Amino acid sequence: MITAMNDVLQGLKIDGSCIHAETHRHLAYFDIALERKPAVLRKLENSAKDIALHIKSKTIPIIKLIPELGIVRLQVALKEAKPISFLNLYSGEQIPNMIFPLLLGEDDTGKKLWMDMVNNPHLLIAGGTGSGKSTLLHSLIANALFLTSFRIRNIVVYLADPKRVEFTEYRDLQLNNVIKKVVSTYTETIETLENIERIMDSRYNEMHKFQMRNIEENPNRFSLILCIIDEVADLMMQDKRNGKLQNLIIKIAQKGRAAGIFLILATQRPSVDIITGLIKANFPGRIACKTASRKDSEIILDHPGAETLLGRGDAVLKNMKCDSVRFQAAYITPQEAINTYKTIMEMEKLI
Repeated sequence: MITAMNDVLQGLKIDGSCIHAETHRHLAYFDIALERKPAVLRKLENSAKDIALHIKSKTIPIIKLIPELGIVRLQVALKEAKPISFLNLYSGEQIPNMIFPLLLGEDDTGKKLWMDMVNNPHLLIAGGTGSGKSTLLHSLIANALFLTSFRIRNIVVYLADPKRVEFTEYRDLQLNNVIKKVVSTYTETIETLENIERIMDSRYNEMHKFQMRNIEENPNRFSLILCIIDEVADLMMQDKRNGKLQNLIIKIAQKGRAAGIFLILATQRPSVDIITGLIKANFPGRIACKTASRKDSEIILDHPGAETLLGRGDAVLKNMKCDSVRFQAAYITPQEAINTYKTIMEMEKLI
C-alpha cells in the first residue's frame, strides 16, 4: 500500500512520500509527509480525485492535517461498508472511565470510538437518506439504556420525532425510568424543552445550595438528561415566526452542561437557516454522515468531505477533543436495544 501510494504521488508530481498506511474493515488511511515547498498541500488537495482514481478507492480521500506529527492523513474507503453490531461491540465491563460515555462505533484504526458528552456537551448530527444517521441515533439511545441498566449512570431521555417514524418503538413501553417522553409536534417539543429548562433552573438552585459548580464535581447528584431532536429542520421551519424553539435550544445549550443536561440535534438538511451561527457556537460536537452536498458538509464540519462518504454509517466526528475522525457507526435496532435493556434489568433483579 505504501509503495502504491508513493507511485501515485510521484506520478502526480506531488512532492511528498507515504510513510505509513493501515486498513481496517472497509476503511484505510495513508500518512503523507510533504516536502517543504510552496503550495504542495494545495496541490495534494486538488489531486484528491486523481488519487482516488489511481488507488481505486470507493471514496475521494478526506484530507486531515496532523500538524503535531508533521503529516497529512488521507482517509478513504476501499470497499463497501459492512454493519458493525453495537451489541457485539458494547461490553459493560469495558466502559471507559467517563461521566457520560457514548460508544459511537469503530474508527479507521479498528479502535472503539467513545465520546464523553460532558466534554462535548451538545452534538449536531447531519446526514441524508441512507447515510446511517438514524442508525446512529438508535445507538445513542442504546447507550443511555445500557448505562442505566448496568447502573453506571442514571440517564433520562427525551425524544422529539416530528416525522413520527424513528422513535415510535420507544413509545408506550416499560422504559419510563429512562425514556421519559416521546413527542412529535412543534408544540410538544416546546413544552418538553420548557420542562427541561425548569429542571435546569431547579438544579442550579440546588447546586448553589451545595456549592457545586458543575455535574463533574458529583456525577451522581442528578440523573443525566439527554434530549434528542430528530429532523430539527422541520421544527425550525415552524419556528420562524417567534424563534421560541431556537431560544430554548440555545439557553439550554449554554447552561445545560453544568447541570447534567445535554442536547443532540439531527437533520437531513444542515442549511444555514437551520444550523444557525448561534446554534453552531453552542454545539461543539459534530457528526457528519454522508451529506447531499459539499455545502452541507461545510456547514456541519466547517470543511468538505462528508459528501464523499459511503453512507450506511460511514461518518466523521469532529469535536473539542479530536478533529475529523472517520468511523463506522455501530448498528442496533430499537427492538434489540429495548429487549437487551429489559433482559439486563431482569438479571439485575435476580442477583
